[in-house]
Amino acid sequence: MMSKSLHNPTNSMVETVDEQAIIARMRALKPFLQEEAVRNERLRSLTKETEAALREAGAFKMFTPRRWGGSGMSVSGFCRAQVEVGKGDLAAAWVLQILNTTTWIGSLTSDALQETLFAKGPALICGVLNPPGKARQVDGGYKVSGRWPYSSGSAQADWMMAGCQIINKDDSQAPGVHVVYLPMSQVTIVDSWFVTGLQGTGSDTVVADDVFVPDHMVVKADKSFGYAETRKRHVGATSDRLPILATARMGNLAQLLGGAQQMLELIEADVIRKPLIGTTYAKKSDAGVIVHDIGRIAAQLDNAELILFDALKQFDDRAAAGEFWSDVELSRCKAQGSQVVGLIHRSIEEIMFLGGSSAFALSNPLQRYWRDIHIALRHILHMPQIGYELYGRDRMGLKPNISPPGSY
Repeated sequence: MMSKSLHNPTNSMVETVDEQAIIARMRALKPFLQEEAVRNERLRSLTKETEAALREAGAFKMFTPRRWGGSGMSVSGFCRAQVEVGKGDLAAAWVLQILNTTTWIGSLTSDALQETLFAKGPALICGVLNPPGKARQVDGGYKVSGRWPYSSGSAQADWMMAGCQIINKDDSQAPGVHVVYLPMSQVTIVDSWFVTGLQGTGSDTVVADDVFVPDHMVVKADKSFGYAETRKRHVGATSDRLPILATARMGNLAQLLGGAQQMLELIEADVIRKPLIGTTYAKKSDAGVIVHDIGRIAAQLDNAELILFDALKQFDDRAAAGEFWSDVELSRCKAQGSQVVGLIHRSIEEIMFLGGSSAFALSNPLQRYWRDIHIALRHILHMPQIGYELYGRDRMGLKPNISPPGSY
């Protein structure tokens, strides 16, 4: 049995999570987040008011297992909540998704590591794997140094999950990329996030300089996340059996879908009140071609939602049943994600054409959603060309594939 001093140490949680109530709370934040979005962007990080509202709503612990004080939502429920937050502000949604997902990944580690991460209750973990830092082996652990850019959520985090190369005492390098956990109190955040979109995420650079990390705070490549250690106690939640990168990738797309859906709502309101310049139409909505395009864009986003949540339901169902994914099934899921990327990208471009040049005015929220989604779609997890090639190679049995299955 776990020590009573640990926070909420129960593995088997029989209570039903009221996911609809959590989703409703996220939906209720939309007007506030839309107002704060301009300030978040100007600050290039979440405002204190935004962070406080998200904490009060329980947004940062939606996907943390209940054994560590989180809500323990299904991945489908969590992504429904992220769709709603994305309609309000994609920068806030991005930070939430990163922190929720990376914290969940921390719950897939060894008993000793979980006990350290969550010793004081629900914790927040940010993370970057690439470029890897250096972890030099010393007695009892490692001395870690490195710079990790694009560290979304670092201003809100308690811990940093950092990719590292391990240098053994004999100066040999251990194969693979390993992960170390660093307390944010022992690292420095360098203000480096100057981009055209997602400016409000505060995705700055985290720097470690010779920080000591004990052995149990390192996840080795050969015994990675979800490793079945003997008599493991802190395990049993359905989320312990989800495919890691596939869950992170599809969850990331949920908020982008929400942002695109909000863009559609904005343009629908626009076309019923503005004239179509250069024509005799008093309103854009008088033009059949405009109405046609609205319908087509809506259908594209409907299809993106169907593909995304069909995959997410499979994640939940198969995790609950304890079923594992084959390589071709994982690459199929990655290709599904590529389909969603394409549908979202096509839709937001067409929306901006309907909005015309005024859609790019800084006073028009359309341009912020458009910029934020464009940046997010370029994340390495979403590169559609790679997704399709992986799926094609796995379908035809062309081995080895271009990425190891663990990277799907």
